[in-house]
Amino acid sequence: NADLSPLLNLYQAGRKDGTFEDGIEMALRGILVSPGFLFRIEHDPPKTAAGSVYRINDIELASRLSFFLWSSIPDTELLDLAANGRLRSELGKQVQRMLQDKRSESLVNNFAAQWLYLRDLEAKNPDEVLFPDFDENLRAAFMKETELFFQSMVREDRSILDLFRADYTFVNE
Repeated sequence: NADLSPLLNLYQAGRKDGTFEDGIEMALRGILVSPGFLFRIEHDPPKTAAGSVYRINDIELASRLSFFLWSSIPDTELLDLAANGRLRSELGKQVQRMLQDKRSESLVNNFAAQWLYLRDLEAKNPDEVLFPDFDENLRAAFMKETELFFQSMVREDRSILDLFRADYTFVNE
């Protein structure tokens, strides 16, 4: 009921000067701008001293794992394991399963792009005299090559040191 009360107040405020649809719209706007909708909020356990270290519960672990690897909420399998207290014992298996899933591409698109500054690539403009063949196709190829390389490292469980010592890459024609 505590969750519904603010929404009903918004609905009634929208409905007061308008129609049923206006009330619903006002309540939906309230949901869409609420911190609980916009942010993934975690609360420290009760009576935990500020700055202290504590073990997160399995549901929080499932959520963190899923948002890191998939940039999305946990799936049913992950949540079921967490709810039954079995996620930690199957953590390695679940990570492998999640990395094989197509949704793990967001790890490359989000994490690697931020970590390796791929998002800044569009702002870089090499000297046209020194690099006369540089164009937007080459810029896109740079980005795709790096994404494919990072993705192969993750999917094949390669060492992070392969960023420096790999004897392979991905190229187009």
